[in-house]
Amino acid sequence: MPRKRRSTKSRIVKAAWNLFYKNGYDNTTIEDIIAASKTSKGTFYHYFKGKEALLNSLSYLFDQKYEELASTVDPDMSAYDKLLLLNHELFHMIETSVDISLLAYLYSSQLITKDKKSLADKKRFYYEWITEIIDTAKESGEFSNTSTAEELMDIYAMYERALLYDWALFKGKFSLTEHSDKLLPHVLDVFVKGV
Repeated sequence: MPRKRRSTKSRIVKAAWNLFYKNGYDNTTIEDIIAASKTSKGTFYHYFKGKEALLNSLSYLFDQKYEELASTVDPDMSAYDKLLLLNHELFHMIETSVDISLLAYLYSSQLITKDKKSLADKKRFYYEWITEIIDTAKESGEFSNTSTAEELMDIYAMYERALLYDWALFKGKFSLTEHSDKLLPHVLDVFVKGV
């Protein structure tokens, strides 16, 4: 996909989710999204059939956050610390800018959709970059070689989905970021010792 198209689509997604968070999904119109994303009606409909189609675009918002982080993360940082940082930053973004009821809707829709399950799409930047970080850690000996990078990636993604599900299930009664900051090191310790 050409960079211009991806950035236009990402701009629409980011504007929509910001408006959903600030005004609520029902109080956000397509016209609001078009104005906030500085696009045209034709451009909006080129990428999305309607406002409902944006509900499945949350994974694009997550990937956009990871792409931003990719340009700022210290390449000499250990994989362990990178994964802690990336999870912290993503969950902080979710906690402070994603409407929890829309997150819950996205999770439930992913279970029943006949379309592509965006959260499980292994071609996403998220999967590719985290798998690369894990693979590098395995090659350097930082993480054990008892599992493949893909298997460890599956565990990492499952951990994140499970915590997001619980956070939505309990309607944000605990801090997503703080909870993960305490739990993720235990998961990563298993990566170091071996599964």
